[in-house]
Parts: sequence; structure tokens; C-alpha cells
Amino acid sequence: MNEAPAVRGVILYGPPAAGKDTVTSALMELDQRFQQFKRLKVGTGRTTGYRMGTAEQLAALEAAGDIVYANSRYDSTYVTDRPGLDEAFAGGVPVMHLGQVHGVRAVLDGYPARWLTVLLWCPRETTEARSADRGDVDTPARLAAWDATRADLDANRSFPFDLTIRTDEVDPEAAAAQIRHALTEPSELVLVDFDDTLIDRLAAVTAWVSGYCTGHGLGAEVEQRMLEAMRVRADLDVIEGLCAELGLPEPADELWSRYEPELAASVTPFPGVIEALTTVRAVGHQVVVVTNGGGQIQRAKLAASGIADVVDAVCISGETGIRKPARGAFEAAAASIGRDLSQGGWMIGDNADLDIAGGQAAGLRTIWISHGREWPGGAEPDFVARTAAEAFAHVVRGTR
Repeated sequence: MNEAPAVRGVILYGPPAAGKDTVTSALMELDQRFQQFKRLKVGTGRTTGYRMGTAEQLAALEAAGDIVYANSRYDSTYVTDRPGLDEAFAGGVPVMHLGQVHGVRAVLDGYPARWLTVLLWCPRETTEARSADRGDVDTPARLAAWDATRADLDANRSFPFDLTIRTDEVDPEAAAAQIRHALTEPSELVLVDFDDTLIDRLAAVTAWVSGYCTGHGLGAEVEQRMLEAMRVRADLDVIEGLCAELGLPEPADELWSRYEPELAASVTPFPGVIEALTTVRAVGHQVVVVTNGGGQIQRAKLAASGIADVVDAVCISGETGIRKPARGAFEAAAASIGRDLSQGGWMIGDNADLDIAGGQAAGLRTIWISHGREWPGGAEPDFVARTAAEAFAHVVRGTR
């Protein structure tokens, strides 16, 4: 590693025996600037990898406001302290081990630095086998901790780890190489549209309108008119207009209150999208969904489709007050992760005007999702992909 890492510190999160120690050792073999951050431990038991301290030291740190994060486990208290972090950063690239998402958040919020967050994961049976192989006397407690980590991840599905590595599938040396790659490769801003780019919104709306009309005995003409009005955009104003025009059997507010959750529950990502998003972030890029629409329904769809779990941020016009193709929409999306458009990046989407023309005007490289269509004309995108998965693969190829 000839250049200083783009990210100055690494946080490894994972259950017991997920490989935090072995991956850290592999990182240190790869480059001597990587060093394990040794948390202060007040208690008994294992001493390797810790700075052993006393209750008096703990009290002094508390009094000085120098505890960034502390947790108790295995009858001991483990402390991430400001003086220890200062010393670690002065000496190189600290690699910190944590087992709670709120601990990761506490460090990110409580010690301003540039961190790479890495989820190291392995199945429960792997933790059990590894714990037994290394002679742990507290394997049941470590399995209980594995269960707690699983529950912790389930409760924090929206937390965007920068990198996820399955250590039952990847050896420590390969894991270390992935981490170093994420640290040293230039990170790009990747903005991406949501509806009909990442999810098949049109199919979901079509199915909902068909089901609604069938359920209320409404004819094909009503169904066609509703779909025509709702295919690109559906909000309370559109619903109110349809109710007035067609005399639908429910008041507009009741119909809208049904439509939001029912549509959100029915949307699904296009094939390969979740995996492609995971890959593009694994190579170090930051992904922000930038979408027009209402905040409540868009966030419901993002959560139900799983997209919210695999992107860095979401920027919705209903929350920012700025719709694509206005430059401000793209500026807000970049700012949501602390970047600006002067750094460049990508805009990926299926709409030639909103996504491609808008992205180009904002100074971004663009990828149009064609879904098999012909380009409608105008300034052409930098790349045409049939699907979002193909578009993300193009971005990743440009990294390697």
C-alpha cells in the first residue's frame, strides 16, 4: 500500500468467532500501518487484544468525558476511550472490534474520523466449531452472544455497513485484501433512481389497479383510466382527481390510505439488484437513491423491497422539496453523504429526461436503463444498460 488509506480507521463488527482477530492479523501482515485498536478492559478473563485497566481508570475516564463507548459482557467492561483512539490514530490505521451496532454508531458519532465499517459474518455453527477448536471455556456464552448479534442486526437493518464479508466463505487473507481495496480505491458517488429502475413499480401499480377494479366490479375503461393516471405518478392529488372524475366507490383519503401500504407490500426489486448494490458498495462506492415522490410511500417501498438496507442514503423529493431533473435534487443527494457534485459521479435511471438529462446537467456521468427500449433521442448517456444490475456491473468494471 503505497498511498495513505482514503479511510483512516476500520471498524470490524460481527459475532464471536467471526474472524475479527484473524482478519486483523492478515491486515497487519498486508501493511504494518494497520494495527488493532486495543480497547480498555476492566475485568477478568482473556487479556489478548486488550489494554487491561482498573475500576479507578474507568472512573477517571468517565469523569473526564473521555469514554466514547463502553459495554459489559462476560463479567467485564470494555471501553473505547478518546485518549486510546488519539494514540492509535497517531500510530497508523487502527482496526477496532465491536459487537453492537449502537457501539458502531457511538464511535462514528463520538469520535470524528473517517471510518470504514465492515460486517464480518459467519453462521452460528461456525462460531460454535471455532470456539470449540480454540478451547474456549465459555462457548455457550459465545453462542448466546451470536444470537444477540443476529438480533442486533435484525433490529438495525437500516445501518449501512460499507463492506460485508462472509468469513465462512472467504479466508482471512482475501478478506484483508477486500478491506484494503475499499480503503485505497477512490470512492465514487453513485446516484440511482428508484421506481422502475431498482423496483418494478409499473407491474405493482398495474396489479393493484386491476385488483381494485375487479374487487369493486369496475369496468375495463375505469381500469384503463386509473392506470393511465397512476402509471408514472400517484399521490393524493391524483387519487382525488380520479375519485371526482370516475365516481370511485371510496372517498379519496380512504382510497389513498389503502393504496400506500398495499402497493409498498407488493413491490419487488428487479432480479439481481440487491446483489449488484451490495457489490458496488463492497468495492468502496457510495450509493444514494434519488427519487421523486412522497416521503412516506417511498420509504415504505424502500423498506419493503429491501433496498433501504443496501444503500448509503435516500433522497426523496417529497422530503427535500426539490424534484428531478432540477440540479438541486442531485445536490441534495450528494450532500446527504457529505459529498458535492464537483467530485463527479454517476446517475443511473430509466427516465431519459429526469435521470439522464438531469444528471448530465448536474455534471454526472449517466447510465440509462433501457428495459429493451430504443433511446428516445437527445444527448446520449455515457452507457446504456438493459437492467440496473448491468448498470452497476459497468460501474464496478470501471473500478477494477
